[in-house]
Amino acid sequence: MILTRRAAVYGSVLAVTIVAWILLTASGAVKPILLAAPLDVLGELGHLLSHPAKVLEPIGVTLAEATVALAVAAIAGVVTGFAIGPSELGVRAYEPLITTLSALPLVILYPVLAATLGIGSPSKVAIGALYGYFPVAIATLRAVHRVDRGLLTAARTMGARRIALATSVVLPAVSSPVIASMRVAMSLSLVTIIAAEFISGAAGVGYQLATASQGLDTPALFAWVVIAIALTVVVNIAFTMVTTLTSKGIER
Repeated sequence: MILTRRAAVYGSVLAVTIVAWILLTASGAVKPILLAAPLDVLGELGHLLSHPAKVLEPIGVTLAEATVALAVAAIAGVVTGFAIGPSELGVRAYEPLITTLSALPLVILYPVLAATLGIGSPSKVAIGALYGYFPVAIATLRAVHRVDRGLLTAARTMGARRIALATSVVLPAVSSPVIASMRVAMSLSLVTIIAAEFISGAAGVGYQLATASQGLDTPALFAWVVIAIALTVVVNIAFTMVTTLTSKGIER
């Protein structure tokens, strides 16, 4: 029932957006160089999809960068959370700092990363990992800090060592919030990487957006915007399914 309502709401918003788009372009209120007509965008999409390599290659580059960025962010974030979370003093000292840093516009660091790492994939992975790190670190830190101390004491009384405590007590307790944070991290990393590719890239979805924009090819620009949105939605849905199954597996 809830899913049906959500689908109806999303469908209504999409329909209103498309109708407004058609009316704006048909009325001539907006110049075609600023807003391409829907039929022109569909035609460009059809042209791109008729040559799969033109679409799949940039998507593959962006997904590869986002995957590596997520892996780096997840490892660094989980390590940070497990290092700070058990300590009350550590949480009080570092949680406000990490939370504050996460709210900063970190994209301003991208020119520095591009200058040091180049305009290739390494700088994109670095900025993507930076944005993905904070949700994972904060969620892990808080989850570890909230683990029931009674369970830890009982496990120690039964002779459990650190590894056993981590795998049998702490991991099941923190898995749900940590995995949920990774879903957020993946979305942030992907969007940030596309933006970085747009600013200065040599490949990827963002680079295609930049190329179309610089060439004043408005239909191609909007076609790649549609592709970028579709990619983000599909990745988010797929990652949600994977993380849900993973959470259920860990809880069992």
